[in-house]
Amino acid sequence: MRILTCFLTLLILILPAQPTPAADWAWMLSIPHAISGEQVYKVRIVEIDGEAQKELLRYAVPAGKHTIKVRMLLDVQWEPELAEAPRGPGWKELELEVTAGKTYLLAARFNPDAPIEAQLDRSYWEPFVYRVD
Repeated sequence: MRILTCFLTLLILILPAQPTPAADWAWMLSIPHAISGEQVYKVRIVEIDGEAQKELLRYAVPAGKHTIKVRMLLDVQWEPELAEAPRGPGWKELELEVTAGKTYLLAARFNPDAPIEAQLDRSYWEPFVYRVD
């Protein structure tokens, strides 16, 4: 009897938990390419709710409120223009309320006419939700 109990306990511990259905998740990803004419650029998702993220194409998150830290992936045509910025575009946070079953395409809007002060304080760009599918 004791062996059976140990076996069942071990079986419960090693079997994966029942996966959550895909419909319970929302997806987040960057737009696939820059839309330079609109000054809209890709982002890299750095953290979700304070947890560092590996570089993936899309990220599954449960429905609800999330804090997303992103870094703008600036088009190379503008990088030389931002020589005054001490550390590049840096990162910014975006607060989102996501709905299960939806896909959120994130992007960054860039102001090419921003003054030097905006480059220094990084206010020349802002993350936003480009589209929800």
